[in-house]
Amino acid sequence: MSETATLKVGDEAPDFELPSSPTGDKFKLSDYRGKNAVVINFVPAAFSIPCSNQLPLIEQKLQEFETQGAVPIVISSDGPWAQAAWKKELGVHFPILSDFYPLGETAKKYGVAIEPRMIANRVVIVVGKDGKVAWIQPTEKLTDMPDYDPVMACTKG
Repeated sequence: MSETATLKVGDEAPDFELPSSPTGDKFKLSDYRGKNAVVINFVPAAFSIPCSNQLPLIEQKLQEFETQGAVPIVISSDGPWAQAAWKKELGVHFPILSDFYPLGETAKKYGVAIEPRMIANRVVIVVGKDGKVAWIQPTEKLTDMPDYDPVMACTKG
């Protein structure tokens, strides 16, 4: 699939600034423009079994992402305190961002929100260094894991 409800490959990726910790650290997409591709992993819920299985897959690819100049992030609608505990429990080393307030706003901009629950569908979106959407990969079912091989191919160059 090359589109969501609001985006298709080639579109300008909507900018966002989201909490990356409970202490006020933020991640702003536009800070990476011209520097890095950003691999956005929208996930439904911290501590759920499928999401807790997906994050170690990203961690395993972390060195490969870094070698290619790509930054992987995870976005869920959970609060930053829950995400910090989840990140610590799983031992992952990439940003997990909170789309908690306003609830699901970034997921809505990206066309991946499941309303009225305001959680995100499991979708991987690669934003190229140019700030444009380079790849969109939803999973067939919410519990399925994404295939990171085509994602890795999109982060090169």
